[in-house]
Amino acid sequence: MKKMIIGKIVNTFGIRGELKVVPDTDFVEERFAPGQTLTVCLPEGDQEVTIAEVKEHKGLLLVLLEGVTNINQVERYKGCELAVDQEALPPLAEGEYYFFQLKGLKAIDPQGNELGTVVRMEASAAQNLIRLKKPDGKQALIPYIDVFVKQVDLQAKTITLDLIEGLL
Repeated sequence: MKKMIIGKIVNTFGIRGELKVVPDTDFVEERFAPGQTLTVCLPEGDQEVTIAEVKEHKGLLLVLLEGVTNINQVERYKGCELAVDQEALPPLAEGEYYFFQLKGLKAIDPQGNELGTVVRMEASAAQNLIRLKKPDGKQALIPYIDVFVKQVDLQAKTITLDLIEGLL
């Protein structure tokens, strides 16, 4: 199974065994809906779990898993990532990409000069951001907007960025 990370368990909450989760997906309502099956990425091996309840709390999700009745059953999940199978992902429209597809792409300018490598995508209130590691090792945040992002070529593993002066 090829996994796509959709969140991280940062702590437990209360004595019922709820988990505090930082979601990392554009489809929070879909991925964290009751009845959804997720994979907990444990050091000793993956474990499939099913969501029983979800509620929002101070910018995080409180997730209760089926069959969990107390904190002792989920204590070992702290710090683990949550994933779904990439094969189960719905197809996106032309020109749309999942964050995991962009990670690792080589960023180039329209002339083919290397700008860096996409470290990860970050969601923000205004727009999604590309975290770019430049050749000198420093990082920059680039808004993922049509003005800057000219082409994504998953086959060639490149993203063409036409940036304004001073952005890098």
